[in-house]
Amino acid sequence: MPDDPHMDPFEHLEAAEAIVRAGARLGARGLIVAAEGNLSIRLGDQLLVTPSGFRKDELSVEDLLLVPLDPEPSRGAAAGDGAGGGPRPSSDIAVHRAVYRARPDIRAVAHAHLAASLGLTIAGERPNPDDLPETRLLLPRLPFVPLLPMGSPEIAAAVAAALTEGPEPLAAAVLQERHGAVTVGITLDAAVDRLELVDLLCRVRRDALLIEASRRAR
Repeated sequence: MPDDPHMDPFEHLEAAEAIVRAGARLGARGLIVAAEGNLSIRLGDQLLVTPSGFRKDELSVEDLLLVPLDPEPSRGAAAGDGAGGGPRPSSDIAVHRAVYRARPDIRAVAHAHLAASLGLTIAGERPNPDDLPETRLLLPRLPFVPLLPMGSPEIAAAVAAALTEGPEPLAAAVLQERHGAVTVGITLDAAVDRLELVDLLCRVRRDALLIEASRRAR
């Protein structure tokens, strides 16, 4: 249960259970391996977030961390980011914070290193959401963020900017060079749905490129 007396413990538990389910779902679909990926839900001025170094498909509600959306700079780690040698929030916490600040309309953020997206972006390929009717309808925009240091202020700012640049409707997913995708939603289920759609789009694009190359080689 949260230490904040102003937070609804039932809301906190509901969010924690949603993150645990989402992590299991990503693992079952092969979208995460080892300790990669991260998930969060906004609870007022705090974030419930997955810890760094933990498998996200084997989490319990007790593993999750509650951290401030806007930590006090003077307090550093003591502001809730793993003070005292305990578990630390995801190394991408800066991205999550930047996204929530930029998009007050969303409540959940999901990130995974989608294998097909890694291969495509290493090869210099970018999938087009117009290629599939599902993504054209449900994920019409997929902005691209070039390779930047993981967890850095630069990548946090770039992802937040990609999710706020017009025209409407604003993007709900961002493809990152060699770093998978970040998706957002009103619910965590919606954000994970979008991760699955990005993965589908990337796998279809990869397969299409392989088929085209095979035809040319005949």
